[in-house]
Amino acid sequence: MRVDELYLMNPWWRDPEEIYVDKHIVTFEKSTFKYYPEKLFKEILPERPGVYTIRGPRQIGKTTFLKFYIKGLIEKGVNPSNIFFFTCDGINDRFELIEALKIYFQIFKRNLDEIRYLFIDEVTTIEDWQKSIKYLVDIGLLDNCLIVLAGSSAYDLKKSSERLPGRKDHGKDLVYIPITFREFLGSLGISVGGKTMEEILSLSIDDLKILYLKNAFLKEYFLKYLNTGGFSKVIDDFLKRGTISETTKGIYRDFILGDAEKYLGSRRNILDIFRKLPDVVGQRFSWNSLVDLFTGAIESVDTIQKYFEYLGYSFILANVFFVDISKKSIRPKKQKKTYPSDKIITEIISEISGKEIELPRLIEMFTLRHLIKDEDLVQHGMNLYDGPFFWYSNRGNEIDFIYDHNGVLIPVEVKYQNKINKSDYLGMKRVFGKGVLITQDIVFKDEEIVGIPAWLFFAVFDHSE
Repeated sequence: MRVDELYLMNPWWRDPEEIYVDKHIVTFEKSTFKYYPEKLFKEILPERPGVYTIRGPRQIGKTTFLKFYIKGLIEKGVNPSNIFFFTCDGINDRFELIEALKIYFQIFKRNLDEIRYLFIDEVTTIEDWQKSIKYLVDIGLLDNCLIVLAGSSAYDLKKSSERLPGRKDHGKDLVYIPITFREFLGSLGISVGGKTMEEILSLSIDDLKILYLKNAFLKEYFLKYLNTGGFSKVIDDFLKRGTISETTKGIYRDFILGDAEKYLGSRRNILDIFRKLPDVVGQRFSWNSLVDLFTGAIESVDTIQKYFEYLGYSFILANVFFVDISKKSIRPKKQKKTYPSDKIITEIISEISGKEIELPRLIEMFTLRHLIKDEDLVQHGMNLYDGPFFWYSNRGNEIDFIYDHNGVLIPVEVKYQNKINKSDYLGMKRVFGKGVLITQDIVFKDEEIVGIPAWLFFAVFDHSE
């Protein structure tokens, strides 16, 4: 690693104004759609040194967040030489990471009274990267440092951050995933009052009708969100062009297939999985049944499980597990379900398979996204061992999703249609006595069952309220 390469990655060392012409900052400022991840800024406070990790899929905006954080530090008067940015995409191993950090600390003499800010991007591309961080901590080089490690694999970050030193300070594990409809609206300057699951269940029929009428104008925005999903780059492309360009699709297709080839050693097997996924999405399956489905392509149960878990850890698929409602814990040997993590992933799947994923399954996918809490993803990515879950009876009657609200399991069923019968929610009523039915455009209340349109539920539901 040459010194001039570090200066290229950290141009603010020579001139603080250079941050304003950083390509990620400039691209963001030129965007039609601008999403600013406030929750990440609130979690990583400049005055609190420690080791922070950010998990999330590629192209979600992690690098842009890091550059805006650096911009904020410079504007607050932090000495630019106390700010180090490094991307691991261009290095071969963890020893080059050690070398880069050592060179940085040799260039700029330490002042232990001042916090150093180290931003290491795509760290999960480097095998055993945590050993490098541990070594540098052990020799005292990272004392009084705020370190942000960003990566695209929850598996690597989970496995590695558990062994990371530095957690005696304020470090935290964070996630950055495709945005919700509520966040989509917020970025367009539209503020909608939020409600918890408990508050939604307590709404009367009059409350629901008022909420519907008050927010009916959101339907046109919902149609846009249905077309784009939650990646800012895709949303921006759609708002500018009225469609998602082939170039944008290519970016996401290349990272999915490229990473699969790197981590699993086989692009062909991932292509085989994607060709069959439209037949699997939203359907119950066992690992053994998938072996039958992939006959001639992937013939090992262990391999199938490994690939689906990888796709979960990489935030490409969301794998949903059966919950034992009496014990409030999953039963891993029971059947599972899987959904793409976002609309752009469904586009890639359809392109590869030649089959469309139908609208009802897409609404289920979006419902799942809105039920996911960030803390559910910290340990296992989108292998949803911590929820949301799903449930089915011994007779096979199924409830799409089970949401854990402060220890209370609440069923959420999707019936994206405008004709609702009592039989559509009879299972929720009998087994749970309450629940939420996601409809196309109908509100209703039947005792403790609330019917609410997808667009309205996605707009008002807020875990944090």
